Amino acid sequence: MPTNVAWVPGRSFAAHTPEAKAEALAVLGQMRIFPLSQNQPGQQPVDCRDVARNAVFPPGLTAEMIAADPYAFRPEWVDPKTFWDGLEKVLAANPTVGPTDAAMADQARNLIALRKSDASYKDLLDRAALNADVSLHASSRYEQVGVDAGNGWQRQENGGVWGSDWFGRAQAAVIYIMVNDHREAIYSLRGTDAKGALLEGRNTYTMTFPKDGLPPMDRSRGGFWSLTMYDKDYFMLAKSPNGRTNIGTVSLDANELKFAPDGSLIITIANAQPADAVTRANWLPAPEGQFALIVRAYVPTQSVQNGSYKLPNVERAAVSTTVGRQQ
Repeated sequence: MPTNVAWVPGRSFAAHTPEAKAEALAVLGQMRIFPLSQNQPGQQPVDCRDVARNAVFPPGLTAEMIAADPYAFRPEWVDPKTFWDGLEKVLAANPTVGPTDAAMADQARNLIALRKSDASYKDLLDRAALNADVSLHASSRYEQVGVDAGNGWQRQENGGVWGSDWFGRAQAAVIYIMVNDHREAIYSLRGTDAKGALLEGRNTYTMTFPKDGLPPMDRSRGGFWSLTMYDKDYFMLAKSPNGRTNIGTVSLDANELKFAPDGSLIITIANAQPADAVTRANWLPAPEGQFALIVRAYVPTQSVQNGSYKLPNVERAAVSTTVGRQQ
C-alpha cells in the first residue's frame, strides 16, 4: 500500500441456516489485523458478536435510535462545504499515493495552496466543490453509470482497477461502499426496465432465467451471485416484508426458489406481495417508490468476465399478479 490509510474488509459466506451463520462468524473471528509487533504463533481469534455489541456510534446516535430508524445512520461521506479542508488533511496523512494518482494529488495540492492564497480564490474553489458535488451525484445513477452490458444492464468494465479514470472511480464512490477488482467480482446494475422507464415499486417486474441460464460462477473457488434490491438512494431495504433484500445462490442452495416446469426461473420484483405461492417464493420485495438493482458476481467464470453471458432483461408485467401490500 503506498498510502498510510487503507481499508481491508473481511467477508465470510453464510448459507441460510443457523449452523452456517455460526460457522461464518467463527471464520470472521479468525480474520484480524494487528501490528506486527503484536504477532505471535497460532490463531488469535475474536468473538465477532462481542465486537458488534461493543460498537461505538457517532455522537448523537445510539443503538436504540438506529433500531427505531435505520435511516438515521446514513452518513454524508463527503461534505462539499468542507471538502478542501478535509482533502488537505487526507493528503497530509498520506504524502505518498499510487503512481496513477500522483498527477491528481499534485493538482490537488496546488489548488489547496491557491485557495489559501486569496479570499477570491477561496470563494471560487468553494463554489466549485459545491457544484461538482451536485454534478457528480446527478451523474452517478444506476440508470446511467457504466457501459452497456446487454439487456439493459450496465457495468464498469474497469471496476476496482481504474488507473487514471478518476471520474469513474468517483462515480463508484457515490453508488457503492467499495468495489473489488473486476477479475474477482463483477457488478451489473440498472435503474430502468426493458423499455427504459425508471423502476418503480408500484409496478410488478419479472426476470426470467432460462433453463441452465443462471449466472455461471466458479463454485469450486467459492463463487456465488446475488440480485440485490436498493432504494433510490442506493441503500438496502431497512425492513423487508419477507426478510429478503437479495436473491441468488444462497436462496438456491437453501431450496427457497421454485423453478417452472420448463426449468426456467422467474423472479418477481414488486412492492406488493404476490398472491400465488410459487410467485411469492421467488419474490424480491421492492420499496414503494423508485428503486435500483445490482447483480454481484463473485469469482465469475470467463463468460461473465468477457461479457458473452447476458443477464435477462427486467420486464414490466402487463397485468398485476399481486394483492394488497404485506404488513
